[in-house]
Amino acid sequence: MLLNEFLKHVETAPPAPVYLFTGNAELLMEEAWNRLVAKIVPPKARNFNGERWTAKEHTAEEVLERVSTLPMFGGKQLLLVQHVEEWPKEQRQSLEAYLRRPHPTACLVLSAFQKKGMDKLEEAVQAAGVVVQFTAPTEGEAPRWLQERAKAQGKQLTPQAALLLFEQVGLDLACLEMELEKLSIYVGERSVIDISDVQQVVSMQRSHSVFELLQHVGQNETHRAIHSLRNLMLSGESPLGILALLARQIRLVWQVRDGQQRRLPLPQIGQGIGLSQFVVKKYLQQASQFSESELFNAYRALRHADRALKGSGTSPERILESLVLELCRIKQKNP
Repeated sequence: MLLNEFLKHVETAPPAPVYLFTGNAELLMEEAWNRLVAKIVPPKARNFNGERWTAKEHTAEEVLERVSTLPMFGGKQLLLVQHVEEWPKEQRQSLEAYLRRPHPTACLVLSAFQKKGMDKLEEAVQAAGVVVQFTAPTEGEAPRWLQERAKAQGKQLTPQAALLLFEQVGLDLACLEMELEKLSIYVGERSVIDISDVQQVVSMQRSHSVFELLQHVGQNETHRAIHSLRNLMLSGESPLGILALLARQIRLVWQVRDGQQRRLPLPQIGQGIGLSQFVVKKYLQQASQFSESELFNAYRALRHADRALKGSGTSPERILESLVLELCRIKQKNP
């Protein structure tokens, strides 16, 4: 079954006892999972149902015990287990045995990015439920895919703008989604996103984005962080613009980290800061690289740089390079 067929299935058929999500399009898997949650779990029960586990952290036996419990508020017990290809053969066999007679109140969703060695499990899922294949668009399909995504957000992305966006960002669906969100915010109430909007909003190279600049800082890669900064400046980003983007990035990382510490579900974190759940997952990865004190010191360094840019005679390039070096020093003090 392909994604479009799955979406129709969710709307028109009762939930299957088991689903297997396979393929290389994590963004699309995430959206399919969200659609299942919305269909199966009542809003008042979403703090108690619709859990997400990973095969690395939970054994097949723990999963089977979880899905055999009765859900609160009735309905189905919904559980997602990611990366089941990481389970050893014995654990997959336990799951295959369960699928011969799945629990009547359970809906188990499995995801696997690699199909090697998964033939028997796939056969067992196919016999008991539904296998869904998620395939990322090819390079030739990407511009049209972007236009469809923009349409779903109530925007019209012109063909030229779609092609330029793909050329600048590449075939990373998560990054493309992030850039589309930025473009939608940038154009506001205007319905059409054209090529000039892409030129204004999207960085010329994905690898030199502010997101990856901060990623280099978090990984103590000073040389790469400086290289990213210089490429941002060469691409035409203004010094104050770079500072504003970096401040926004650190603020979002801090907000996501705070939400995680308060054990808020991903949708609630995303709703609070205006990001999709899939994009929040990217920020969670970055948030794990910084402590609260490091983020506080980073924000303080940003304020100093802002004052220097607006009030000193030092060149903006030198101020920004000093800022990035200071951010790296903050990390190096707490490796």
